[in-house]
Amino acid sequence: MVEGYRVEADLSRQALCLSVPAEYGAEDGEPELFPTLRAARLPSRMVSAAMLAQKAKQFDDGLIAAVELAAQRGAGLLRGKAYLLETWLASLAHGSPAAPAALLLAAARLGGVAPEVPRALAADVARLLDEFLADERRSKPLGVHTWSEPLRRAFQQDRLLQTPLREPGPIEALARVLREEAAARTTYEGMLALASRLTGPLDMPDLTPVLRSLDRGQVEVGPAHAIFPPSRSLETDLAMKLFEDQPVPEGFDLMGELAARIRDGGVDLRPTASSGWYDYQTWSLEPLVAPERAPEAPRVSLERRYRELLLELFQGILALTRETHVKQLAVPALSCAPPFVRRRPGVVVDVLPELAAEPTASYFLRRALGYRFVRQVLEGAFGADALARIARLTPEGPVGLPLSEELAQVEGLFFGAAAAVARDLGMSLDEAMDPAFRAACAAMGLLPDRDGALGSGRGREHDAQAFRRWSALEDRDLGRDARMMVPVFHDRERRKTRAWVFLGWSAQRVLVSFQQPPAVRVLSPDGRQASPPEVEVRFGVLTHDLAYPVMAEITVDRLLDRDELRAICDRHRTRSAIVAALQGAGRASAQRLGDRLDEALRRRA
Repeated sequence: MVEGYRVEADLSRQALCLSVPAEYGAEDGEPELFPTLRAARLPSRMVSAAMLAQKAKQFDDGLIAAVELAAQRGAGLLRGKAYLLETWLASLAHGSPAAPAALLLAAARLGGVAPEVPRALAADVARLLDEFLADERRSKPLGVHTWSEPLRRAFQQDRLLQTPLREPGPIEALARVLREEAAARTTYEGMLALASRLTGPLDMPDLTPVLRSLDRGQVEVGPAHAIFPPSRSLETDLAMKLFEDQPVPEGFDLMGELAARIRDGGVDLRPTASSGWYDYQTWSLEPLVAPERAPEAPRVSLERRYRELLLELFQGILALTRETHVKQLAVPALSCAPPFVRRRPGVVVDVLPELAAEPTASYFLRRALGYRFVRQVLEGAFGADALARIARLTPEGPVGLPLSEELAQVEGLFFGAAAAVARDLGMSLDEAMDPAFRAACAAMGLLPDRDGALGSGRGREHDAQAFRRWSALEDRDLGRDARMMVPVFHDRERRKTRAWVFLGWSAQRVLVSFQQPPAVRVLSPDGRQASPPEVEVRFGVLTHDLAYPVMAEITVDRLLDRDELRAICDRHRTRSAIVAALQGAGRASAQRLGDRLDEALRRRA
């Protein structure tokens, strides 16, 4: 409203342009790194996708932590891994000498089940624990598993239970116990389903093929089985495809290769019937790599440097997401120009390109759908009633809301972001739902066109308004430190690990302007339509200082947990200095562990 004049805008033909000013960030030196988004103090009328990604990271970490403890202790319909270990160990006391006794006892000791180790097995258990704990790539707790002793124990227990078993006798013995104990079999199958649906398809056979062969009156054992196998991922599948039988080239960039193959269609991220939550989370990032394929693409022109920022966003979010699932994931050993401004007439009406958030509606929609997926998974595993009694965890303890309620809130937050952005782009939310999204909804039994079917359940308008009211600076999750290191694969030849490291956040200035302005009608104070020279409409530019993630793919001698990494980041402060320090850190320690690691690898080979 200007001096009583009212503006009506038809956004149906509008197209926006996002660009990065040439002078911004061009000065010598590296951009300042901020440990948290709150430390960056970037005021903006537009919510950055990075802020929502940080919110998602903190929520996802807390969800995984809560589920880990529930799966260990048992909750609702699921009796827990501790119960399974106790059942298998009880079979040892009743004459099942073929079972992998040392492995079960060692895992139970790590997990806090604390069985008494028979004297005859004490040496084998001690040797197994020594070898496992000496190999930090397998045993060192990372991510949320450093928050508490129960989470550390669960990490090491489950990592040990990912050990491939190659002797038919022990494998058959474990399967026979499950066949004889119906409750144990139901729990075991439920645990496998939970792991594969939370993360992704399992990387190697578990015990169920053997179990089903026993049901048929046969014994069919493969060359290798694991009690609880790790999960595959697109990035490690790609690394294995490229370098399973050959050396990894110096300077190879897995993240860059993955992004290039997503962009050219060589890697298909669309979820399938066997996909897990991590697969849905990865799929949600596709519009950041290939924004030209997103349904909102006709409404937005993205200048080259802004597309580079979206690629950085993809890299940072994928690294953060992988760390959330670090325990379960396998680590294989291998322009628009600014508008012309004329002189001002008597009354000037400025029309600005308002955006509630970055114009990545497809990403927001897919991320929201991922939360609906994981809610269905958890309700199927534990039961809806149990989910209402489980709370998300933080480093300080549980939050005050049930996980079921928080899941609805965070789904509504991302769905509301999509609805708000779609409206600001002049398109309906239905237009932002591409065939892949609709297919994923159908697979989950959802009708996306029905208001309230997605999001918080209270309707699109409610979620959009709730998102617009959401204050990122008041959300405690936005103030948390997300810096971390997560392994991707191990280079056997170099005896080093390729890792993704999230180093913090940097600021970037983004300009939002009109490539195709909306149709505008100006009404005078007395209600008639005003036109030049009485008024002039100017289409302006908005400037936003937004945060973007800073990550690197590096080769390291040893893995660092969050505290160790953050100490190095705080000491060195720039990306290049941090990367140089990380690639040199730990060599002395790695040398001392070298002989023990070699021995452990030979025993597992």
